Amino acid sequence: MRPYLLTLAAAVIISWFLMQAAQNPVHHGTSSVNEAVFQRVAATKTIRCGYFTWPPYITKDPNTGKLSGINYDIMEAIGKNLGLKIEWAAAEVGVGDAAAALEADKFDVMCASIWVSPGRGRAMTFTNPTFYSDVFAFARADDTRFDGDLGKANNSSIRVVGIDGDYSADMALEKLPNATPVLLPSISSGSELMLQLASNKADIFFSDKGLVNDFAKTNPGKIRLVEGVGMVRVYGESLAVRLGEYKLRDLINISILQLTNDGVIEKIVRQYAKKYDADMNPPQNAVGRNK
Repeated sequence: MRPYLLTLAAAVIISWFLMQAAQNPVHHGTSSVNEAVFQRVAATKTIRCGYFTWPPYITKDPNTGKLSGINYDIMEAIGKNLGLKIEWAAAEVGVGDAAAALEADKFDVMCASIWVSPGRGRAMTFTNPTFYSDVFAFARADDTRFDGDLGKANNSSIRVVGIDGDYSADMALEKLPNATPVLLPSISSGSELMLQLASNKADIFFSDKGLVNDFAKTNPGKIRLVEGVGMVRVYGESLAVRLGEYKLRDLINISILQLTNDGVIEKIVRQYAKKYDADMNPPQNAVGRNK
């Protein structure tokens, strides 16, 4: 199918989804927690976005409170594509608290992308990936013990740090099961992973380059890539909705597909990948722009 026909088909499907929801409005006699999120989104023409800060995915200006980042730009593009307002939550949640916040109806979508795992798939429903990030191992700037062989870190004398409920803890247990885990609370930020290494409270962690390179802007010479072991995994960057909220998930997926085929997501991803010297890759689109 030609790209413009894919775009037209997606637009028709989006309109049908929202029309169907409008014809079956939410019954306001029920509590908001028990309302179908999809119907509420269609009725209010608003998606309530939750987030956690994780540069360069979501960054919050400490002075103005203004949000920015690759997830922010993609979600705003999704809202424009769907004809829906994006309403960002006044306060962020911990990276490990996304599922509980969705279940408590604090927002409709976790708009800071999450790396999907089987465990998280039992707690939240995920969209298709908006883009992909490469994951690497990092150590202190003066620590070369693990270069060329990540297995050297897989013993109890090595401390591997992760955030409870986050991929960083999953990767620590999976890749270095014999190392001593240092588990941070679920409300911790990504920068705290690197602060643990910088203060010699941990020895190694797993992350994307974007987070580390952002940290290095204000903390140069603290963290280094473990050399000679390469990328340890590729993760899809997915948005999350409450478990079982398939209609809203499907609506967002249609928009992701259209924005991918139109090259919108690719443009956003490449902009941030260049700015942060990060290994981020857009999904393959229908016309092969990113071969």
